[in-house]
Amino acid sequence: MANEIALSDVWTEEAAKVYAYEELVGALSDQLARVEEEYQSLGLELNQFKAFYLDRLEPLFHFNDMLDAAIRAEELRRCPDKHSIPGDEGSYVRANESWSEQYEKVFVASEAVITPDVRAAYREAMKIIHPDLADSDEDRGYRTEMATRINEAYARGDAELIRSLVEDFKLSERTGDFTAKRLALLIKQEFALKKRLEQRKLDLDVLRNSEISSLHNAFEAKFNNEEESFTALADTILNTIASNARKAAVMGLVPDGFKRMKT
Repeated sequence: MANEIALSDVWTEEAAKVYAYEELVGALSDQLARVEEEYQSLGLELNQFKAFYLDRLEPLFHFNDMLDAAIRAEELRRCPDKHSIPGDEGSYVRANESWSEQYEKVFVASEAVITPDVRAAYREAMKIIHPDLADSDEDRGYRTEMATRINEAYARGDAELIRSLVEDFKLSERTGDFTAKRLALLIKQEFALKKRLEQRKLDLDVLRNSEISSLHNAFEAKFNNEEESFTALADTILNTIASNARKAAVMGLVPDGFKRMKT
């Protein structure tokens, strides 16, 4: 507890309220720190999965999209009423995007291993530094800056840096007292922490129910390892490419460049 009641203090009703709110805010800070860490951890895991997925398979998807777009364009040329021709409009957009542009849209996460020590350091840091514990706009700005640096250290798996940032923060932190101002701050912190905790839980649910999370979970459930899962998916994509290539050949399209053969 940052502010303990000294034996010489008179146990007033106000002091009792402060003590109770200190306990409540501490418990809420602990809950929020755990949820924040879980959110960061899952986000990194899914981004690593996404990066691996794109590195290995996106060129195949891109090639298939180009085939699909070429076939669709030829169908439209032969039948201008595009509404009568089934097809994937999105393939046009995807086929016109370069690989580098698609790749830049995805955050490639650090490959650092997030150890239990890193997780523990992060949780302790968020219990102390979280921006919702701020008592002013200036304090919130400083806490937000420190939290950003801690998130970056977490992504790199650097527990030592996290603890160092916490120590720096403690040196700049002001000590409180058992005044009405302190009680008002604690009440404000309680409200902010509850609101943030509720929002972060919703964010975590969204992340857990995201398309990439579902794909990741499906891979883990179906395959023994990532290599096996990606090999199986690559085979599926290649079969689709082969099917589209046969259709393109029948339509008289040249594979390289996807231009119509002159008759």
